[in-house]
Amino acid sequence: MSNDLFHPIGSLNRRGFIRSCCLASMAFITANCASQRNGASEGGTESPTASEGSGSGTVLRVGHLPAGCVSHLLLANQRGMFADAGLNVQLTQFNGPGENLQALVAGSQDVIHNPWTNTVAAYAQGTDSLKIICGSGKGGIELVGRNGSVKNLDELKQASGQGLRIGTLQLDTLELVVYGHLKKLGVDYSGYEMTFFPSMVGMGEALIEESVDVCSLAQPYAETVVSQADGTYLGDSNGAWGPEASDCVINSTDSFISKEPNMLADYLAVLRQSAEDLNANYEEAIAELAPLYGSEASILAPALKRQVPQPTMDEAGVESLRNGIGFLADLGYLEPDQTNLIDEIFDGSVQETSLQTA
Repeated sequence: MSNDLFHPIGSLNRRGFIRSCCLASMAFITANCASQRNGASEGGTESPTASEGSGSGTVLRVGHLPAGCVSHLLLANQRGMFADAGLNVQLTQFNGPGENLQALVAGSQDVIHNPWTNTVAAYAQGTDSLKIICGSGKGGIELVGRNGSVKNLDELKQASGQGLRIGTLQLDTLELVVYGHLKKLGVDYSGYEMTFFPSMVGMGEALIEESVDVCSLAQPYAETVVSQADGTYLGDSNGAWGPEASDCVINSTDSFISKEPNMLADYLAVLRQSAEDLNANYEEAIAELAPLYGSEASILAPALKRQVPQPTMDEAGVESLRNGIGFLADLGYLEPDQTNLIDEIFDGSVQETSLQTA
């Protein structure tokens, strides 16, 4: 694997990094806003399970990633549940969280399912129209050790100062699962050889090839890597910023919430029902989801047991975000006085309406 994919911690200025990410997002939006339509954007593709034209009325444009945190979304779409509820939902799958968020801010998506860290970062840099309206998935951000390396968190702590190689992504829930566990163990990055990768896939390959000893991965990819590398789960997001550790959340904007509160409430109601159906008939649901994820059922079944839907964001879920945002401040991505941003970003009004009318 080429060394030019690796970014040593010492070369990074974290506030500069977050600023450059947000500036790049704004540049992308300016250049592409005119060409984006109906959920199509550079980096985004219409989902093979898109339901454009189903249901009735205004199209609800929903962006998502190919991640375990949207299992109930994909299942609802596959089964026609949105159309049955009178919703005209169009899904667009994006290649990364940055592109997904950019599409929301640009107005080519109405709702996105995306890591909460990206929303917080953009909000902190002035995109204050963003809101988190509900959870999407929880618990599925994993800390994985390769075969022959550390086998548990105690061994991870003892390996501090011994040259253990850890890989992760910057400004992502993947980084927080590393940092959060190290902080709880009373150690930090300085005790390890840290490598920041440009993509999760690169990290998985590095673990399989033994170029790193430990890395952070999201489901269902984590289960694929653990299976191929005979790896070990060391910890997860619940252990880092839990107990109800949101990783992917549902985002919208102030303007769209004001414009279509009932549509959003109905959307959340369908997701709740889909999550219940998934749990009630798990094997049947996995059989339907496996081709959508391009995964074997034998991989997807254990993966989605670890990264489960979070169709309702209760107080414990909100508190988990408060825990995690503290890690972002520790790492220098946010100013110390920005650790209360979750209370500004989370808007529970749509969820409350949805639950009251259920």
